[in-house]
Amino acid sequence: MRLRGFGIQQIKLVVAFACAAIVWSSSARNRSVLAVEDGGPLLRPGPLSSPGSPNQTQSEHNPASWGGNHAGKPVPDYVHGDECLFCHRNDIGPGWQKNSHGITLRQAEDAPELRRVLESESALKSVAPDVGYFLGSRHRVRFLKKVAYGKLAILSTQAVLGSDKRAPRWIELASPAWDRDRFANRCAGCHATGVDSKTLSFSAFGLDCYTCHGNVNLEHTSDTSLIFLSKKNRRDAQAIESTCAQCHLRMGKARSTGLPYPNNFVPGDNLFQDYEVDFSRGDDPGLNAGDKHVLRNVRDVAVNGTEFPTCISCHQVHANSSEKHRRTPRSPICFDCHNENDNYKTIKPLTVTSAVCEY
Repeated sequence: MRLRGFGIQQIKLVVAFACAAIVWSSSARNRSVLAVEDGGPLLRPGPLSSPGSPNQTQSEHNPASWGGNHAGKPVPDYVHGDECLFCHRNDIGPGWQKNSHGITLRQAEDAPELRRVLESESALKSVAPDVGYFLGSRHRVRFLKKVAYGKLAILSTQAVLGSDKRAPRWIELASPAWDRDRFANRCAGCHATGVDSKTLSFSAFGLDCYTCHGNVNLEHTSDTSLIFLSKKNRRDAQAIESTCAQCHLRMGKARSTGLPYPNNFVPGDNLFQDYEVDFSRGDDPGLNAGDKHVLRNVRDVAVNGTEFPTCISCHQVHANSSEKHRRTPRSPICFDCHNENDNYKTIKPLTVTSAVCEY
């Protein structure tokens, strides 16, 4: 059928202009931003909150209103990282031991530089042979030993690292003592994998692939959209933020256990159905810049309903690279760390602290 007085080309042109007008109008209303993801441009609509104040352009919604959770349930029989490396030994394997997530908890033989720090202090000569694991490598180093299956004791002594990876300062050096419960009650949820909420024992030390990708479908080898956070399955902003926030949102606690880490969180779950966080702290001028940045970004997505940016809009976990960070369009949350003036590339002075992590 043809409209009177119009040819096919004219009709196509009118339709194209009409569609463009609709897209432009929707984009303007939602303060859309142009994101670069997976090498291609995507229009990611959503109002952005201004630094220092909650978003006022959109009504808040309950962050626990979607999805489900595994709080209090048994740890799934998940696919372990050693199995993943059978296929990913060439793309992920070579760099994982240098990745910040990969070295969150290391066996002593995998961290010779930290072994040298330990052995350089004569006051620790009596406990040094028992140390089998190191926790941390950037700000502080903690020393651990295995005491049972899925259980580690942590030493009260801490090494404060300098820029040269030596320890110019020590904490509680005079009276080192082993604590059998502290790691399980404070650290295990973010420095080990598959923590059982009843026994507080873990199934794997450090962060396994399961921590971010969840209990993967074995059919993902022929359909990568079946694995969470693959290039074909990273569109759910709320699920992405829940996954990163399980460890990086360090000021909450699980309602079901009272512990400062989630109760059996499985990626894809809604973290906030059991993990309790005071989002108003994002406006606290006294909160350190690192935690404030995480809290406000999670609040923008979980409470205010924005879809961009998420954590992985800027951070490449496997690549351990800032390339994606550098090419992401600027948004108000960038100014948590960057200057708003012409000197944008200069980072504001900040000191990251954590009461939970004791530094």
